[in-house]
Amino acid sequence: MQGFIDLLVERRVILALLSVLLGAWVGYGITLTTMDPKSDAILPEDDPYVEQVDEVEKDFPPSSSAVFTFIGPEGDIFNRATLGAMEALHERFGEVQSAVAVGSIVNHRLNAVDEDAYGREYLLPPLSSLSDADLDQVRSIALADEDLTKTLLAKTGDMTLASLKYRPGGDGLDERLDIARSILALRDSLREEFPDVEIYALGRDLFELDSYNAAQKDRRNLAPLVAGATTALLWFCLGSFVYSMCAFAVSFLSIALTVGAVGWLGYPFNQISNMGPLVVLTIAMADGIHIISVYLQNLHQGMEKKQAMRESLALNFQPITLATVTTAMGFLSLNYCTSAGIYGFGNVVALGVVWAYIVTLTLLPAMVLAVPVKKVPRPLGINRLMGGIGRLVAERGNLLFWGSLVVIALTLAMLPLNKVDFDRYSFIDKDSDFHKVITAMSEKIGNDQSLVYAIDSGQYYGIAEPEFLLELEKFSNWLEEQPEASFVNSYINLLKTLNKAEHDSDEAFYVLPTDNLQVIDYLVTYQLIQEIEPHMEPIFDPEYDTTRLVVGTSNLSNGELLAFNRKIEAWLADNLNPKYTVRQGSGSVVYARLNQTISEQLLEGFTLSFLLITLTMLIGLRSIRYGLLSIVPNLFPVTIVFGVWGLLVGELSPYILMLFSISIGLVVDDSVHVLSKYIAARRAGKSPEDAVQYSLNRAGSAIAITTAALAMGTIILVFSNTYYYQNVALMLTPIILVALLLDLLFLPPLLVKFDRWLEGRGMSIAGAGGAAA
Repeated sequence: MQGFIDLLVERRVILALLSVLLGAWVGYGITLTTMDPKSDAILPEDDPYVEQVDEVEKDFPPSSSAVFTFIGPEGDIFNRATLGAMEALHERFGEVQSAVAVGSIVNHRLNAVDEDAYGREYLLPPLSSLSDADLDQVRSIALADEDLTKTLLAKTGDMTLASLKYRPGGDGLDERLDIARSILALRDSLREEFPDVEIYALGRDLFELDSYNAAQKDRRNLAPLVAGATTALLWFCLGSFVYSMCAFAVSFLSIALTVGAVGWLGYPFNQISNMGPLVVLTIAMADGIHIISVYLQNLHQGMEKKQAMRESLALNFQPITLATVTTAMGFLSLNYCTSAGIYGFGNVVALGVVWAYIVTLTLLPAMVLAVPVKKVPRPLGINRLMGGIGRLVAERGNLLFWGSLVVIALTLAMLPLNKVDFDRYSFIDKDSDFHKVITAMSEKIGNDQSLVYAIDSGQYYGIAEPEFLLELEKFSNWLEEQPEASFVNSYINLLKTLNKAEHDSDEAFYVLPTDNLQVIDYLVTYQLIQEIEPHMEPIFDPEYDTTRLVVGTSNLSNGELLAFNRKIEAWLADNLNPKYTVRQGSGSVVYARLNQTISEQLLEGFTLSFLLITLTMLIGLRSIRYGLLSIVPNLFPVTIVFGVWGLLVGELSPYILMLFSISIGLVVDDSVHVLSKYIAARRAGKSPEDAVQYSLNRAGSAIAITTAALAMGTIILVFSNTYYYQNVALMLTPIILVALLLDLLFLPPLLVKFDRWLEGRGMSIAGAGGAAA
């Protein structure tokens, strides 16, 4: 070990140059990085429903579209301003890149009865000729049309939707973002032209654009803010701008190596993994702080520079190595989760932690030793604070121990108050178009979510067979009776409507046709209409063997949506002819299942990381006794914070559960420094009380500063544009702070009590029945 330490000090210039050159080469990969802002990056890849949805989308390719929402002044859309805005959308939709059609009440066709009664084909006559009486008539017709009030029009008549469809030339991110920008440009232009009308736009590509912009803003703003704030904090704590810049240089090179390596590997960043480099920045600073703070302590004790660095490296090498291994394990355990967002984040940080470790050992010694020592800076008076804590532990250790146990027990009891739930829209800014429209749709129209099922007849033109039609009609009728369903959209009602129109609108013919050829004729008619008006959705595939059924729902929680889906699947299993197959065709169920799927996977990953980290501590500390004791300050910070969260909030996103795994790896950094120095003192023959004082003196200042830096880096994430970052900040920052409190106020009296208890049984640090090496 000493030979390795000598190598780091004596060959520091060569090692520093090599690390810089490596950083430049690997860092070039930054230019190769890409961003994947798709919302489905958070979905678990092994959910069986995902495969079904993919299969259905092959038969019914999801249309590229955006929804424009119009809310009229004074709670009414049937006025010239709102209808004029909608008509302008129809006239100008070509301004949207790759746009092909737009559908709304403006080009809504009247049914055969209304067409005869009012003498026109469409609901809305030319706007230029509309009188007040015509507006009242249009309002009456529209609000009486259930097809409209269940899909495009609020029953109160104050909001309506328009669907704009477009056909991109490919599937590239740049093209999708350009289309989204052109949609927003049209929206803003309509807003300017019709200031009295509330106009919003939303869609999958617009969501991607919001996510992409949020990630770019965070990269531009958050990263410099975190770097600047933590560097300033280190300057304040270490009492030296130069030494704080040394720590920052290590962090900067670590980030360059991390992001560059991701770029070379060809993995895109996503909404969650985009946070990884910021976490690496704070961890890299923590490594450097430990070495610098002990180095400065040694200088104050009169050591020569090289000897002070050797002593610092020798004292910190084991805990830094252990902290690196355990932190990487915590983040790598996220690979148990099949969500690309989560395991991508874990891999980015684990990679960065290793780079930070390498750079800290190869670059930092050279930089620190190059700093002239005229006046050795004195770090912030934390030593005095540590002395106070040491006296508190010595005088009130019993109270601290039992008081901490009471807090741990109470917060453990509060853990069940947490409920794991996930709202796929909860990370949307409440001031965004997306949030306003989704909320309005659920309240006014009642179709904010939908369940989609593809029913396969098993044969060419099978959906025209009378037997299949009767089965589907039975299914549709049952769905319409369910209280959870806002509407049911299938080709059954289409066929009945066309059959009635074919027979002079005679209500007696509002039934399914029994002639197979007649059914095919109706289906072909629908296809022809769809070609003329491409805003209409396909409801059967080109081979006429599979049809698509949509069930609209509103205001259902994830649990309620899954329960409704289970009820539907149970009915299908008991009532549908088994020769017909049904596949799930909507992502709504997949998103709703996130709670269960990801929570289970994260729990498995947490269990594995906890066991591996504990095993690593046993081996690294070379002590069974202290390796097992390390569980206490590493595990309970998480349970304390989550317990309090359960009392105050009580709702957890499954993505926040990943903090269980990663926080253990992070908080080990403090406990391992306290334990390693305590063990060293005990093996040197010190009493438990004296060993605790030595540990707090040698490690206390460093862990206090590193905790402050980590907390500073995480709390800044509250200002992020991304929901995930904000939640991580709210949960991870208190975990880090609670871990410090346990390491300073609970772990020392625990060590004293435990060792005194063993000594009372005749066991020592060197030979407690094999408990320590």
